[in-house]
Amino acid sequence: MTRSTILAISVWLVGTANSVFAFDATKWKYRGEVTIESGTEEYCRLLLTPEIYNVARIDLADIRLVDSNGKQVPYVTVKPKDTEERRQYKPAIINRSTSADKASLVTLDFGEQVIKNSIEAITQGDNFRRAVKVEGSNGNVEFFTVVERAYVFAVDIRRRFEQVDLPNNDYRYLRITVWPMQEETNSPVIKRVETFKVTGNLAKRQTVEMILTEHKEDEKKNLSNYVYDLAYRHLPISEIELDVASDSFYRYVTVKGRGEATQKVKLDSEDNRERFTEVVVPWTGMTTDTIYRYTESDGQKREKLVLRTPTGMRAYRYLKIEISNYDDEPVVVKSASAKMIADQMVFSAETNAKLTVYVGSASEGLPQYDIRYRLNNPLELKTRAANPGSITDNPLFVEAGEKPAPWTERHRVLLLIAMIAAVLVLGRFILKSFKSIQSEQPQG
Repeated sequence: MTRSTILAISVWLVGTANSVFAFDATKWKYRGEVTIESGTEEYCRLLLTPEIYNVARIDLADIRLVDSNGKQVPYVTVKPKDTEERRQYKPAIINRSTSADKASLVTLDFGEQVIKNSIEAITQGDNFRRAVKVEGSNGNVEFFTVVERAYVFAVDIRRRFEQVDLPNNDYRYLRITVWPMQEETNSPVIKRVETFKVTGNLAKRQTVEMILTEHKEDEKKNLSNYVYDLAYRHLPISEIELDVASDSFYRYVTVKGRGEATQKVKLDSEDNRERFTEVVVPWTGMTTDTIYRYTESDGQKREKLVLRTPTGMRAYRYLKIEISNYDDEPVVVKSASAKMIADQMVFSAETNAKLTVYVGSASEGLPQYDIRYRLNNPLELKTRAANPGSITDNPLFVEAGEKPAPWTERHRVLLLIAMIAAVLVLGRFILKSFKSIQSEQPQG
């Protein structure tokens, strides 16, 4: 076999491998054109948009970047995270007492002046809403108000909200007062008080509009119900912020979600004709939290109107916010907005490269690219911005079942094994041919 024949076979094998594992655009339902800002940075950063989340699989494994030559562009997906440090103090309890109005008091001694901004007042019971006051002093004689009125909640044994946020203060002594509920006949038992200094940084957020679709007051259960539409599915919502009209309140809130309002359910019939009915999709619990607003004795306002969602949870398209009013007047929510921390695709691309993002494949798995091993910390890279355009239908998409998959697609592993074997055989043949040529050369 001549050297030209060997070279031809090698080229054929490489070409076959490229064609077997080339990008097949017919498997993706949607696509969008990507524009890259000018610059000298080697890497680019694309933030996933609500449109992409809406049509992508929830694991984001079906996203591909493809250049104008139909070749996949390797990328790594990363997501910024909030950072938080909690330093816990262990002050001595130097006093426990009960007031005339059945409030329980406990005084903490930190031994010196230390900065702190959060406490957890753990009290006995598993179904309560109790008012809390926090005062500070450096001499344990005259106390000054740190928090005039906050509340601790327990809905059941698992859902407890006993954290009280404080303004930064360095009082040596803290006095915690907890009042019983109106229906309680005994003073509440303060089991312990944990104290912290909390610091951290928040990852960059993007605002997502929440469209109010329904508002109902449940007078029997003392609930205010607000239903919103995010307009997109699977968004990585980190928190929901409420704009509340009331000046002074403290409420327990439950957030529920569902992907759609109704769904079709097939009905059984004796004549085998397909019949469907519309049924209401039940709500699924997402998180519980508290909101509040109050004014301290010095006139400074304190409020918490943000509802945190569990880390890593994708939000449903429709959200229901239930506010428990207990015996108080219903609070009025004027508007709501959501914040999301978007996933980022980091990739290397040439200046002015024309790229297309494909999304919406039910069959393709998570791609494995070497770039994830080369980049130690993609979040810290200096990058150019890559912006996906509107996500539209992919005209090349072919519904599954419309055409049989080619043999090479159905037997990729077998074909790969055969190709590897061919390469090994060819390599052995080349080696033998080289040795033969060397032996036939005249000796000098």
